[in-house]
Amino acid sequence: MRRLLGLLMLALAAGILVPAASAAAAKLPLKPDLQRFGVRLVDVPVSEEHNPRGLRYIIDFLPPGAVIHRRIMVLNEESRKGHFTVYPDAARIAHGSFTGDAGATRSELTGWITIQHPRLTLRPHTSVMDMVTIRVPRKPTRGEHYGVIWAQQVSRVRRPDGFAIKEIARVGIRIYLAVGPGGVPPTNFKITSITGYRSSRGQPLLAVQVRNTGGRAVDLSGTARLTAGPGGTSAGPFRERQVVTLAPGQSGRLIFAPGRRLPSGPWLATIRAVSGLTARTASATIQFSGHPATTWMSPTAMTGAAGFIGLLIFALLKVRRRALQTRRTQAA
Repeated sequence: MRRLLGLLMLALAAGILVPAASAAAAKLPLKPDLQRFGVRLVDVPVSEEHNPRGLRYIIDFLPPGAVIHRRIMVLNEESRKGHFTVYPDAARIAHGSFTGDAGATRSELTGWITIQHPRLTLRPHTSVMDMVTIRVPRKPTRGEHYGVIWAQQVSRVRRPDGFAIKEIARVGIRIYLAVGPGGVPPTNFKITSITGYRSSRGQPLLAVQVRNTGGRAVDLSGTARLTAGPGGTSAGPFRERQVVTLAPGQSGRLIFAPGRRLPSGPWLATIRAVSGLTARTASATIQFSGHPATTWMSPTAMTGAAGFIGLLIFALLKVRRRALQTRRTQAA
């Protein structure tokens, strides 16, 4: 009983204190002094010229020993001179996101990359070309490698009290480089489920589970249409809340948010998921009722949960008190 009460008290304390600490930490008193700047890919291989992903990212399949060159453009969009560094960094795909590391983290892929001009100074409202060269060794690790080319600017912000903070801003170009003998690995994915539910605030949501069944990473976007609703109504199309990136074998969820006043249904939901030139479509009958099995609690919900835990502790103490009284009566 004591152990159970201790665990409940610990859960109660965590639910109240952690969000408060996060809210306090989110308050930043300083204004950034960084300039607006950008970077974009200029060269696109012929095999990717019609692929929307190929226009934005360095995507290629190379055999061992191959060498490629890709030009990039760095732009200074401010009215003052800017100083930038350009360098490769490691990256990974996890939890539906492509994440580039910070601070020139080494990987097998970064060891193959050189930058023609790693340091650049740009006058106001000007741009410059730089060259990225990737040299695949004779005996590389087979499979798809991920990285990013960062254009970075460093600025120092000084407070009135003399305290200074160094701020770093980066913009980058992703690298999806598959290496190995044979042909180009296939790009493929499958929509495995479509579920309708409502958030804790009553917002209708569509959760679409997707699995990457191919040999290349995918960046998934899409649309959702609702038809055959109450009274023959229809709605949409609705865009995804956020693009989902999946490495081969990974699964993730695309979330769509129709209008808040949408009836619960039933609806026929038709989903079209796209990555580059590859698209998949699936349909399912859904209802916008209930909540998902796992949800993040809002502060209001946490207050309700705290009250529930408090009542549960009170009930357990009352049961324990009655049990002790019963034992005393039997002993007498």
